[in-house]
Amino acid sequence: MDTAEQAEQVQDLHRAVEHGGLAPAQGDLVRPSRIPVPQGPPPVSTGRALALLGLLLAALLATRLLGELAG
Repeated sequence: MDTAEQAEQVQDLHRAVEHGGLAPAQGDLVRPSRIPVPQGPPPVSTGRALALLGLLLAALLATRLLGELAG
């Protein structure tokens, strides 16, 4: 674009062809977004991590105890 006038003409043409001549409402400008990047699992709180670790430890101890009682 050489001038602001030419840029405005291109904008008007785009608006007419793609949007039926409608202009976005003030503050409603939408920028093209990039392809969303997949996020990992949500973070786990420290309390939940410790609770899970406690459950795993209890399961390990129960398994060992039941193994000794059976054998």
